[in-house]
Amino acid sequence: MKRLLFTLFLTTVYVFQSTSAMAQRASLDTRALREDYSRLQSQLADLLEAHNALKSELNKLRSEVRLLRAKTSTKDPATATRDDLEGLAKSIREIDRKRLQDKDLILKEMKALLRSAPAGTKPPPVTSKSQKGFDHTIEAGETISAIIAAYNAQLKNQGVKKRITLKTVLDANPNLNPRVMRIGQVLFIPDPR
Repeated sequence: MKRLLFTLFLTTVYVFQSTSAMAQRASLDTRALREDYSRLQSQLADLLEAHNALKSELNKLRSEVRLLRAKTSTKDPATATRDDLEGLAKSIREIDRKRLQDKDLILKEMKALLRSAPAGTKPPPVTSKSQKGFDHTIEAGETISAIIAAYNAQLKNQGVKKRITLKTVLDANPNLNPRVMRIGQVLFIPDPR
């Protein structure tokens, strides 16, 4: 009987311990579930907040796209379309064609004038010798301004107050192109006195 009581006691202790261990395990499982639930709930709140932020940004982008579409659908008078450029190119080609026709017409008229002029007549030579001046033969590297400066320096040494100007040289040499002067070409430099 002692044995029976002892066995019964041990069984009771074992059942009590296993019940309390199961209760502790159930309490730990419940606590873990609650923590998982809280963590998932906070993650869901974060996801909802991010979703709402993305929806707000998407709405802003949609409104900007609508504005851009509205702007591009209205024609800006300052922009040129392909049709405008093609029209401009067509006008340029037409002007160029007319220019060539005018050139041909002028050449024909000049040839007709040359044929109608009496044979053996030459245009009168331009004489710049009616006034006093100097004949200057152009050498390599000389420019019109350097030639005029040299003659003005000579005149200054002689005590002459008046100066030679580019205009007077060009007037005295009507066929002179100051940008294209040939070596050996003779210039008439008028004396300003």
